Amino acid sequence: MKTKLNIPKTFFGFLIASIFFWFLINLSKEYHTIVEYDVEYIHLPQQKNLIEAPINKLYLKLKSSGYQLLVASLSHKPIQLDLREVSKKSENDYYFLSKKIAANIQEQLKSGLKLVQIQNDTIPLKIGTLKSKKVALKPNVNITFQLGYDFSKPITITPDSVLISGDETYISKTDFLNLENVTLKNISKNTNITAPIILPENITLKSSHSSAEIRIDVDKFTEGEIEVPVVVKNAPRGINIYPKKVKVIYKVGLQNFNDVTPDLFEVECDYNQIKDNEVNYLTPKVKDIPNMVTLVRLVPNKIDFLIYE
Repeated sequence: MKTKLNIPKTFFGFLIASIFFWFLINLSKEYHTIVEYDVEYIHLPQQKNLIEAPINKLYLKLKSSGYQLLVASLSHKPIQLDLREVSKKSENDYYFLSKKIAANIQEQLKSGLKLVQIQNDTIPLKIGTLKSKKVALKPNVNITFQLGYDFSKPITITPDSVLISGDETYISKTDFLNLENVTLKNISKNTNITAPIILPENITLKSSHSSAEIRIDVDKFTEGEIEVPVVVKNAPRGINIYPKKVKVIYKVGLQNFNDVTPDLFEVECDYNQIKDNEVNYLTPKVKDIPNMVTLVRLVPNKIDFLIYE
């Protein structure tokens, strides 16, 4: 047979009240504890720049009532450090001494909190001269196309360059910034994609843009051929070549197929090849080719000649 415990409700009321008063008594006592504060650096002189990310946390040993310390640990404003008061060690090395900034930090604490100790003896910083420079952006693109498709024109980036500002030592060594890697597979149409600009870690560097747009123009390609006259450079008098024209076989996007004409190409042979290589034929080479096509081959790839006295 089970026995029921009949505990009066007043017992629970006294228990809760006892815990509450015990809690209040303990919160009213004085304690020491370490509280983490965020740090803000203010009044950076013009034309100066924080080279590396400085300490962004301060650990303060505080003395106060338990209640005040509890409130401080849950909610507080960042500690501000005035860069006009920083001490200089060398060209770019600066520091705050904890004992010199203690009074200023005490003023920033809430009423009732007493600063006992700053855990960091010194707060180091690197400050350099601010410079600006325009640098190019470089894409990092891995692309595979559907069969028969390819670039119809070179990749374009907008903007193609950005203005960066930071410490002059770093700026002078920076000529370009990379874009984050982009991988595209099996594409068959024009594509626009936004890629973030990669900024160096642990270096304070500002850029006029955070990203750039990469434009990839794609077209279906086919082979074409066209006859182009052969020009002989350094030719002697009386030379006669055969054939006088060669076939230029090329690859071109369908949208540009009808725009390809013979005058866009220039095929040349150099007669000095005979003297230099001791051969009895000329080798045609394409000296000028339109951007819209990719050269495949020349037919024939040898030119015969005769010289009439």
